[in-house]
Amino acid sequence: GARGKRREQGNPRMTQSKVKLQERGSEMGMLSGTNGLRKGMAKEANLAEIILEQAARPKINYDKCKVIVTIGGPLTETVDQLAEMLEAGMTVARFDFTSGSRTLEQHLQTLENLRAAQKRTKCLCAIYCALGGNIFAVSRNDPDKEFNFTKGQTVKLLHGKPVCDDSDVLHLDSSIGELDFAETFSPGDVVFVHPFLRAGELTAELEVTSISEREIVCVCRNDVEVPSTVKRLAVNFSGAKNAPPFNACDEVIVNEFAVPANVDFISVGAVRDGAMLGLLKQHARNSGLPSVRIIAQIDNLHALRDLPGILRQADVVVLARGELGAVVASEKMFAVQKHVLKMCEKVGRPCIVTRLMDSMIFAPRPTRAEATDVANIVLDGADGLLLGLETLDGNFPLTCLETVLSIAREADSVYDYEARYRRQMVQMNVKLAKATDSLPWGVAPLVKDDPDLAKIKPNARRNSLTIRLEQFEVDVNLKKEALAAAAVQTAYQIEAKLIVVFSHTGETTRLVAKYHPQCPVLSLSIPTVHGGTVQWRVEGDVEARQQLVYRGVVPALSVGSTPTLDDETAPVVHQVGATRTDVEALTKAQELGLIVPGDLAVFCQLIAGLSTVKVVEFAGMRKPKSRTFSPEHSRSSSPGVPQMASDDSLDTKDAMKEIQARFGRIGTAGNFEELKQTDEANKSKPGLVQRNGGRGAAKPPRSSNSSASLPRVDSGVSTDSPDSTHYEGRTGTARPKKTKSAHFIPF
Repeated sequence: GARGKRREQGNPRMTQSKVKLQERGSEMGMLSGTNGLRKGMAKEANLAEIILEQAARPKINYDKCKVIVTIGGPLTETVDQLAEMLEAGMTVARFDFTSGSRTLEQHLQTLENLRAAQKRTKCLCAIYCALGGNIFAVSRNDPDKEFNFTKGQTVKLLHGKPVCDDSDVLHLDSSIGELDFAETFSPGDVVFVHPFLRAGELTAELEVTSISEREIVCVCRNDVEVPSTVKRLAVNFSGAKNAPPFNACDEVIVNEFAVPANVDFISVGAVRDGAMLGLLKQHARNSGLPSVRIIAQIDNLHALRDLPGILRQADVVVLARGELGAVVASEKMFAVQKHVLKMCEKVGRPCIVTRLMDSMIFAPRPTRAEATDVANIVLDGADGLLLGLETLDGNFPLTCLETVLSIAREADSVYDYEARYRRQMVQMNVKLAKATDSLPWGVAPLVKDDPDLAKIKPNARRNSLTIRLEQFEVDVNLKKEALAAAAVQTAYQIEAKLIVVFSHTGETTRLVAKYHPQCPVLSLSIPTVHGGTVQWRVEGDVEARQQLVYRGVVPALSVGSTPTLDDETAPVVHQVGATRTDVEALTKAQELGLIVPGDLAVFCQLIAGLSTVKVVEFAGMRKPKSRTFSPEHSRSSSPGVPQMASDDSLDTKDAMKEIQARFGRIGTAGNFEELKQTDEANKSKPGLVQRNGGRGAAKPPRSSNSSASLPRVDSGVSTDSPDSTHYEGRTGTARPKKTKSAHFIPF
């Protein structure tokens, strides 16, 4: 009212701050971090552009938000069908080994077809082996026949062929092995029966009353009417207290499928706590899968209660909303989803969400609610989306995959990457403070609200930098944490278009990917040779495939060979600081369409035990016999001396006159002939560094504006016009371009 206006007039600071806030609001449109949207999303002009424009499909098949596809169904098992799925954007192929769903021979044939499809499309794809655990699939003999559960009905569970005629008797698959009923169940346990790979309102709760060696007698506690569209049911033993983490069927699948196929990911259903997940990890290691990644399925209430323990053991987390629907109320599912995604973000674990497009099992288009749900999952920070029954038994698997990717691409275009980066930086500061027994900078007012910060002594800030450096020497993980944080921070500050990570195990890539940087992350896995003179093996491809679940990461396998200057695809490196690995990385990045001339790339690597973050500017690819001059890169130790890129440039008289007018006699045809003769004479002297094409890198010219030149991969492209001269891959006058300062951040 009037009193508020007088208060503002009497307080000029309040008026100024209010004006600034209004200006800021008009510029941004809304505060960053609201609903996961980036700045400026509330503007009508921006919103209209977003609605009218369509997010461009990237050149490569790796979108930022990954999609895991369950294969092996009628429309996802042949070579042609799998090739279409790979080209559409499938990055991880999931094999569902729930007992009773498919036979082992069918899965092996599908795997062989997937290998053939990968060779045809040359697309990288990881293999995910999903063990059934305590979940069994039962098929309906006649789907058109009425199939209902009534309250008080007696239901028996028996061993046999997994086919049922009615709801009175459910047979569990015993073709591979039988489940020990006496050791698994006890009176009072609850067995859930719901549609296969789905749950929710159609979940029958069966209470165990009596147990014998061959059968279990249960009493139904609710009424359920199963529609004719449901062809298979899932019998879930997650409510059994004594249920083992995996049964005899799972052991056979691990030995006959997972180990020979060298799968990249493995999971088991109905895991109750982190201890059971640790047993699965140990069993996989002992069975011959030393490098397999463990996926934790959050599909029951026990797993939700012990979520911190599961996150400590798991490499990837899958939020199985289908199975959780049997034990979690529908109105509370959103809170569970937000909580799991937040916990995974806090510890840096990739999180994948399931149960997305149920309507697309029978229809070629999703509902508006499903499309909005998928977009909100992406905006909440999920790393991937999992398609289950939509591609296993659906009628439109390829259309469903393309639809999910298009929705994720649109949501990713408005995702608030900056807010995710800020939250991760706060977590990084907390970790550093815990490791160094000090208080993070700028978080003193938050100590009372955060229990983690409350444990830190406020007065323990003694020589914090020295303590941190000492901690880096003894804690390798913390050292990688700081390296990843510095790489992402540098990319944000200079607006880099690419982050390149060199990694052997993929741990550094995971630490970089948890920040969700706005630019793509090219992860080059370096092959490692193990063995002796008789037997040896090359490792590195598994680590590259396992990075396909990280959001925004493009994994690639380093070939180990360095391009030469005579190759058509080889960049020309003129300055010290751009190494052979930099050349290979930028070559691969341009092949994948991740970088264009003039873009900046941040390199995150470990050189001779020293963690380094550096910035390299990419200037394009060089073609042989191109008429290119680079006055900024010297041919000799004298500053300002131009360098010839090829001998064919001697015929460019106009360019020679321009260089001679600018630099004097140095750079004329006669002088280049003299330098060429000097180089030929120096080839026979091992102590001298060759000036043209030798191993020694030429020193960059000194600039008055910067003390160091930016490591640069430079090239020129030939032109049809004889009057135009190319400098640094661009056409224009013979004027050397100023370079930016190099950034080296060692730890």
